[in-house]
Amino acid sequence: MGHSISTVQDGVAGMRIFLGVDAGGSKTHALLVDKAGAVLGSGAGGTGNHQMSGLDSAVREISQAVCQALNAAQVEPGQVELGCFCLAGADLPQDFHMLQSALVGQELARQVVIKNDSIAALRSGLTRSWGVAVICGSGFNAAGRGKDGREIVLPGLGAISGDWGGGGDLVIEMIRAVMRAWDGRGRPTMLTRAVLERLGKSSEEELLSALYNRKLTRRHMLPLTPLLFDVADAGDSVARELVVRMGTEAGVTANALLRRLDLQDTDAEVVLSGSVFKGRGTLLLDSVRQVVRAVAPAARIARPRLEPVAGAALLALDLSGLSADSAAYAGLEKVFSH
Repeated sequence: MGHSISTVQDGVAGMRIFLGVDAGGSKTHALLVDKAGAVLGSGAGGTGNHQMSGLDSAVREISQAVCQALNAAQVEPGQVELGCFCLAGADLPQDFHMLQSALVGQELARQVVIKNDSIAALRSGLTRSWGVAVICGSGFNAAGRGKDGREIVLPGLGAISGDWGGGGDLVIEMIRAVMRAWDGRGRPTMLTRAVLERLGKSSEEELLSALYNRKLTRRHMLPLTPLLFDVADAGDSVARELVVRMGTEAGVTANALLRRLDLQDTDAEVVLSGSVFKGRGTLLLDSVRQVVRAVAPAARIARPRLEPVAGAALLALDLSGLSADSAAYAGLEKVFSH
């Protein structure tokens, strides 16, 4: 997870134990906590989105992450009271049914609850029960909860559900910009050198050939995303326009949820979660803020206080009628803070 986590390995017998899982397009994280929210152990795996890697592979990566957490905490699956699995790709009723069946079969917890990964991001970022979260990692999604408890999760199915954004789409646009600069249809851009160097290609023609012959896969391409923000921060106009486009889309998406939940006239928190929002510079967040404030002037743009997996663990406690105490919250905030 990129964090040093101390595990609580003594006295787990008889303890009430809960599991939170956050599975996205590039990685899966698992976290075990006790009834007060104290961290017992953690684990990590690869792509947990069945829409990207297939159900068997996604379940295998999720199980790997959970088993690492169980081993770290010296806990058996039968001791885990409830697991809240917040999964990218849990979009339609058929997804929930399939994932529920597959994960119950893994016997990772006594009770399994499936939610969309956007709900973990929402729970990890809000300081109160209502607000909106926009998630921009390898893909793009958003969720919100109104003051009346209504929850909205966008389908998040990509182009077919009207989405644009996230690392996958940004990388495509970066390649498009490089190729259009090469053939004269687009402006010269520092993205050309940055992309070629990162991919180890000597020319645009070599890059085109590798893409055409499928020698470069999504796995190779997604790590290019941070370069966009580095180049934009260096002043490249093509990169800056793309960053502003991403910020505008995130803002428009947040505004749609704020309106639907009747929050546009409140000081609602708009939580920006996911790896893309960690990019260098302030241009992306400034672009989101400008768009949101045109519709919801009092809304507050916020970065998550916790990693989404901590939100998943807190949801597991919520579902069990429990809540993390202040000491545990402080610990989660310290260990998983951005």
